[in-house]
Amino acid sequence: MPIPFILGGLAAAAGAYGVKKGLDAKSDMNKAQSINKNAQEIFDETKKKIDYARESTNTVIENLGKNKIKICSTTMKNFVDNFSQIKNIDFQNSVGMEELRGFNPNSPEFIDMKNTSFKAKELATGAGGGLAAGGLAAIGAGSLATTIGVASTGTAIGTLSGAAATNATLAWLGGGALSAGGFGMAGGMAVLGGIVAGPALAIGGAFMASKAEKALNDARSNMDMARKFEQEGKNICTTLDGIKARANQIDNCLDDLNIRFYSAVDRMKDVLDFVGYDFRNYNEKARNIVMKSVNLAQTVKIVLDTSLLKEDGTLNEYETRKALEKGQALLSSL
Repeated sequence: MPIPFILGGLAAAAGAYGVKKGLDAKSDMNKAQSINKNAQEIFDETKKKIDYARESTNTVIENLGKNKIKICSTTMKNFVDNFSQIKNIDFQNSVGMEELRGFNPNSPEFIDMKNTSFKAKELATGAGGGLAAGGLAAIGAGSLATTIGVASTGTAIGTLSGAAATNATLAWLGGGALSAGGFGMAGGMAVLGGIVAGPALAIGGAFMASKAEKALNDARSNMDMARKFEQEGKNICTTLDGIKARANQIDNCLDDLNIRFYSAVDRMKDVLDFVGYDFRNYNEKARNIVMKSVNLAQTVKIVLDTSLLKEDGTLNEYETRKALEKGQALLSSL
């Protein structure tokens, strides 16, 4: 065969091969674009779900904080003001009320109630600076007495300004800059029982690659990261749903207890108005009215002082369940 025809055949074959490689490259780039688009959609949708769960959970915890302050600054404060006037209190012979024995205006438990209700009243009225940023969430998630910074001695043991920042979950729930006590999504530090809200995906950068094959591999890597983030997002939302549900249960329990507590304190005040302030002069009915009020005060205090979250930011499942069971048991007995 003449040489020119051989060379021509080789050129044609090379051209065909080049066209095929070009088509393959175009196909790979199209696949990469499609995969990256899907990965970005998965990431965006997951982030949207996490943000919604984060914001709604934070709102519920803040509402719980508001309710704690309201109950402590009103009903509990009313109880403290009236009970502190009763003299010669003796619950030693209270049948079935062992937890009341030793409770009186000078007992550490009552002093805790008094200090906490006084501080809560200050916060509710805005005295002393009111609530700092993140304060309501910190109160909702923590022990009321500890969070608002009082002890049986009346000495401050904490400040609201730093309360939220000490808990990574709380700080993340509230969002904001790290300097303000927050760990936002951009900071990549939302810790919920070892779950990290990330990774930050750099989808789209693969198109800068010089080879279509690398772009396709990068796109597949992006999809793997998007799928991983999607699963992490589901875990985070499940965790947040559990925290939100328990916060709502505590909030509802406090509402139910407060209705009975408010009524009991009113009846105790009637005893003081009509019988006086000396417990020794009270008949059995009057003593039972006082004991019922104290029992409710103690139970409300337990619920108020039980932390929703543990120090590591996870749900305080066991302690909150115990507090709810105690509250519900008292409600059933009334």
